[in-house]
Amino acid sequence: MFKFIENNFFIVVHRIGFLFALISLALIVFLGVFSYEKISSRATDEISAPRIELAKYQNPISLQVKLEKSPQVVGVIEDDFQVIFNQKFDAQIEQIITNLQALPNKALDKSDLQFQIKVMIKIKSNTYSPELKLSYVESLSRLTKQLVNVGGDQVNIDEFLHWHDQEFAYQVNEQTQQNLLKMSTARTDQMTGLISLGMLGAALGFFIMFVMMMVMLRIERNTRK
Repeated sequence: MFKFIENNFFIVVHRIGFLFALISLALIVFLGVFSYEKISSRATDEISAPRIELAKYQNPISLQVKLEKSPQVVGVIEDDFQVIFNQKFDAQIEQIITNLQALPNKALDKSDLQFQIKVMIKIKSNTYSPELKLSYVESLSRLTKQLVNVGGDQVNIDEFLHWHDQEFAYQVNEQTQQNLLKMSTARTDQMTGLISLGMLGAALGFFIMFVMMMVMLRIERNTRK
């Protein structure tokens, strides 16, 4: 009777150990995949160029003027990059001045226009990164060209320039807030992944323990035979 109970006890323990070993193995696989996904979560603080439409300011005529994207400069030293940036930036400012000069005289005061526009744009865009500075003048160049196409008789240029500055800053700030939220979420995911990695280590320890227990039970059974 005692021999029967002893044999059945070791069989039950062996099966329970095998079941828990399988559960631990499945948990290891799940936690491994889950931890990898969470730890590899990334977020960027890059801000794409704001897209400002003249229709938000006024919409007398529906216009579609394509914005020509400036080619990206790769692999140049900092001084060369600054020279190229200045050339592109100044070219856009000159285009803006040309567009504004093409507007009717009653739309704006054209005396000393070139100096005023250059100073205004450099002050307004000074807080932005070089990429956003270029996006700022490209956007303003595109919109002033649209103003020329629709006439611009009823437009107050000072109010228009102020509106563009506010709209550009709004879109930049909105993207900045979204990027901060994404980066916070990514950090939370990475922390969750590290916790899951610790749980994976514990599951691996349990798996090894149950495997060793089954090995010892098998050795004990073979010894008794």
